[in-house]
Amino acid sequence: MVGLDEGRARVLEFWRACELFTPHEIPKLDPGHARQPVFPLDVGQALPWQNGHPLRGRRVNPNLTWRHIVYGGLFSLQNGRDQLRKVFGPDPDIPDPPPPGTGALFALAVTDEGRPLLNSLQISSSAWALGRTEDLGPDKDDWLFDYDEDDRDIRERLEALIAPRADDERAVELARKGVRVGRALQGENLENLVALATKLLRVGDILHPAGMRVRCVQIARKREHAAGDAADPLGRFIVGDLARVSHAVRHGWYGSALGEYLSTDAIERIDVRRTPHVVARLVAPDRIPYGRWPAEPDRSQTLSQQFAVDAIMDQLAGVGGLFAVNGPPGTGKTTLLRELIAANVVERAVRLSRLPKTSAAFTQEYRWKIWSAAEGRENVRRVTGWAEQLTGFEMVVASANNGAVENVTHEIPDRGAIGAPWRQEADYFADIATAMLERPAWGLIAARLGRRDHRTEFVRRAWFGIDEKPGLLQRLRDCEHEDVDWQAAVARFSRCHERVLRLQQERSLAYRVIELKYAVEESDRLTDKARRDLSRARELVESAARAVESCEVRQREHQRLRPTMEAGEWRATADRLADELSEAARRLHRAHQQVIAVQRHLAATFREDVEIRRELDMARSRLGRRPDLLALYQAALDQDELTAPWTEREWNAARTELFFEALRLHQAFLKAESARIRASLHGAIDILLGESLVNASEEAIRAAWQTLFFVVPVVSTTFASFGSMFSHLTEESLGWVILDEAGQAAPQQAAGAIWRGRRAVALGDPFQLEPVVPLSIAAQQALRRTFGVEEERWLPGRTSVQHLADQRTAYGTYLPDEEAQVWVGAPLRVHRRCDEPMFSISNAIAYGGLMVYGKPPAPAYGMPPSKWIDVPTLTSKGHWVPEEGAAVEKVLRYLVDQGGVSVDDILVLTPFRDVVRELWPIMRPLHGLRYGTVHTAQGREADVVILVLGGDPRRPGAKHWAASSPNLLNVAVSRARRRLYVIGDRAGWSQHRHFNTLSQHLGGPQPPHG
Repeated sequence: MVGLDEGRARVLEFWRACELFTPHEIPKLDPGHARQPVFPLDVGQALPWQNGHPLRGRRVNPNLTWRHIVYGGLFSLQNGRDQLRKVFGPDPDIPDPPPPGTGALFALAVTDEGRPLLNSLQISSSAWALGRTEDLGPDKDDWLFDYDEDDRDIRERLEALIAPRADDERAVELARKGVRVGRALQGENLENLVALATKLLRVGDILHPAGMRVRCVQIARKREHAAGDAADPLGRFIVGDLARVSHAVRHGWYGSALGEYLSTDAIERIDVRRTPHVVARLVAPDRIPYGRWPAEPDRSQTLSQQFAVDAIMDQLAGVGGLFAVNGPPGTGKTTLLRELIAANVVERAVRLSRLPKTSAAFTQEYRWKIWSAAEGRENVRRVTGWAEQLTGFEMVVASANNGAVENVTHEIPDRGAIGAPWRQEADYFADIATAMLERPAWGLIAARLGRRDHRTEFVRRAWFGIDEKPGLLQRLRDCEHEDVDWQAAVARFSRCHERVLRLQQERSLAYRVIELKYAVEESDRLTDKARRDLSRARELVESAARAVESCEVRQREHQRLRPTMEAGEWRATADRLADELSEAARRLHRAHQQVIAVQRHLAATFREDVEIRRELDMARSRLGRRPDLLALYQAALDQDELTAPWTEREWNAARTELFFEALRLHQAFLKAESARIRASLHGAIDILLGESLVNASEEAIRAAWQTLFFVVPVVSTTFASFGSMFSHLTEESLGWVILDEAGQAAPQQAAGAIWRGRRAVALGDPFQLEPVVPLSIAAQQALRRTFGVEEERWLPGRTSVQHLADQRTAYGTYLPDEEAQVWVGAPLRVHRRCDEPMFSISNAIAYGGLMVYGKPPAPAYGMPPSKWIDVPTLTSKGHWVPEEGAAVEKVLRYLVDQGGVSVDDILVLTPFRDVVRELWPIMRPLHGLRYGTVHTAQGREADVVILVLGGDPRRPGAKHWAASSPNLLNVAVSRARRRLYVIGDRAGWSQHRHFNTLSQHLGGPQPPHG
């Protein structure tokens, strides 16, 4: 019997094995790029760090220097796919396979002196795993169990080839500072590295590696020897993080969020579409957070948005755990995230306001050392720990999609993200936020981190400042000389908080009146039922009494009879009559008891009814001058899903003001404790820049992060960068992890993030883009068996982060799937993006009518209605149909030249890469026009979407693949705000599922161009 922790650890190790086989494409050749050129490496010619190379002629800022990432042993990724097919067998044909791409056996960072940074050497995990398929193979139980040992041995062997000589004074000098460098590299050294790597990985006959490539990037001169700046050139961070998490899980070192994520226990599900009373209770005034995002005061949350926010806070705020929100397109996932931010900022401010003095926010001081290359000495960092009640509010938005996390952290600080009434007064380090975004911003609420260059840019703009505008460092220094009236700031916040509480209490009282009115109705119903029950019980008594009397009469008659018949027969009859009398007496007794019980129940019901009516009268009396709140609630009910009850203008404005006062209280605290905060932020900057920390405890590093989150409530990262950025943190070190676009993420990608989070919220949709898992299902099944994982539910190719989180969320609903209904977490239902017919198409093919149309009326749009432009397919070049290209060109010419539609408002999509390649000559003259496969489109939207279907008539399986689930078509359709023009063979496509619905909703065949 496998124990709970052991079973969960096996799942993680299985996922890690799948990641080992995941290839990483290296950068394409781009010698002309201004900041990050990519050159081929020809060992017979000058290398980029040597005189004579074209790079040496480029001018570089004196404060910057070049860093070179060498990729050695190049191979076609198609070779790896061929080997997997050979070993594990083929999967069904993929109609639109990805382009081959190029991988590398190793990557190595080299300084501009030509010296390799030995700590930066990375070996391709996919090359190692492919080598094992040939050397050992999946029939051996331990064929993948010694990766870490092999990886370490291969790196040591390669490092030995380029190690410095004993008399290398420069290498000795750098070694004293903790920097391991090799000898200055020549072409011959690199050739030897490729040859040895090929031999040690045993992939010469599989991958046929040859050649090298180098990406050159500019970094700060003072960081020229920081190996961490090499980032993750071969995408191995998730592999390493999964090893760490599986080790922790095996020892029981994990919290409730990851425990839920990896659980298979049954949960009690509550379908929110069938239990309106549950929804009503969770959106009651006392469940709504104190703080509100500063949207327009008249614009309330939808019912499903408010329910999701309240349910998340109700389920997770205290004990932590996992919660999933199903977010169909255009239903406001970002809006929900903003509300969570406001709730957390205000709650932390409430706790700040209760401190007896500002210094009570802190605990002990921690220290560590770092080497300062600029100063040539060690510096001591002092970081102060935080009182426990002020922690747990850290928020990290993470996604597999870099664009998704960037969108979130760019939108939230933007001045346009808040309502017009607040835009003038809103200022939470607005100047620093503006410098970060390079457009008007209102507050330093969120920051894009993750990748090394993003973190460095944040430090440059937000910490140090740019263009002679001070950053946080100087602002905090200046604050040390300012007087701060902390008590006055607390008083302002408390007054605002008290007003919100008063308004909440009024609404809670109104809600109680409504509850009591329903309770009176229910009490009346129960009283009537009890009276009917009493009447029936009395009838039973009368009936039972008659039965007893009848039995007694018959018994007396029998007693008077002479026993002329056989005495035994007479006695049998007497016994039977006695039994009947006894049974009738028992029934009579039971009937009497039932009458007594019903009388008692009726009396209790009556007393309860009196008490409820008395409480209702008192509540109405206390409500006094605010009977209008009852009307507001009824008005919200009349709008069904479109508006959450209680969140009307007055309370919205008060909660918004409280959010701003909370930010002002944070700023006052930062001023009052500027010295401590500045010192701790120095530590956080060390971590962001990847400095080598000496004697830094986990508690100290956590405190530094908590300080950064105190100033900047939300940061974003991709899953790929999560483990490296938070490498010093362990289980439940972060308050909140928001898993954005979770339907696109393979389950293993989020494991490290969930492990570090006390609370995890998955925001996504299983009916939009699915995870891209390059490893075949056949290979995944073999790996699953190798690691003793019994259930197929853990296969990365058949699930997602969103799906696993959905299964562990009690509040949700069922949606139709291809074979059966599928459970999704708390659904957002009001769609506000697309006009008709796009809304109805999406709602029909993917959501079974779940969504409610809520887009506000818009001005008339001058373009022809959405339609299907029929282009029968006679011939094709792969999936490209030339006649469709001609139709696209005509439609674009009409929209741009005659319709006056900006190219920025048009998006051209297709299921197939063949079509994208052939569209390029048509798109090239239209600068700024966006086009690509549907799989690149999530997160995008446009007024006009042109969907070019394509499809090789000789490969009918391609259409079947595109129609195999609603996901692809749903994404394409839901990108269009105003118009959707579909170009393709109507007869061929409309016979397939989902596309037949598309055809039914679209007129045609007349194209927009007439």
